[in-house]
Amino acid sequence: MKVTEVSQPDKAARRRRGKTDAIDAEPAARAVLSGRATATAKASDGPVEMLRLLKLAKGSAIKSRTQAINQLKSVLVSADAALRESMAGLSNPHLLKRCAELDNTEATGPVGTARHVLKLLAHRIQHLTGEIDDLNKRIAEGVDASVPACSTSVASPSTARSSRPVATSGTESYRLAHTKALAEQAATG
Repeated sequence: MKVTEVSQPDKAARRRRGKTDAIDAEPAARAVLSGRATATAKASDGPVEMLRLLKLAKGSAIKSRTQAINQLKSVLVSADAALRESMAGLSNPHLLKRCAELDNTEATGPVGTARHVLKLLAHRIQHLTGEIDDLNKRIAEGVDASVPACSTSVASPSTARSSRPVATSGTESYRLAHTKALAEQAATG
């Protein structure tokens, strides 16, 4: 079966006729039958699908880590004054390290429970940070394997930008004619 990509319908006509799938399907089918829509749909396999999945997992891990950091700070705000003051002024990495090392053997009452929860959250954040680092490394390897001209030898936030044009272009090389176009896409992504 051949799949053809169809551009978005005329916005003015869409407003007049409504916005439903059935109404949108008719002009799309007419465009394909008349030959106006000729673009080949992107394949969802190979390196493109791999990068899409890795970026999906990374986005979820970043969101979860942010939520855990916010929870840790919230618990710390309402924690015992002595515990809160012992953590005051620490940067995030030092705060996480200190919370992960908390002694929670006496996990009774609000103070002990707060210590236990802080330790759990710190371990969760550290685990998610390791997961994000691993995903960044795999994304960099995927981009390097797919487009050697856009080498990202170090996994970094720019790695995610480099993976966007690869995921956008798919396996169809005509979508990005040369490495200059790829570099421009990565810079603006």
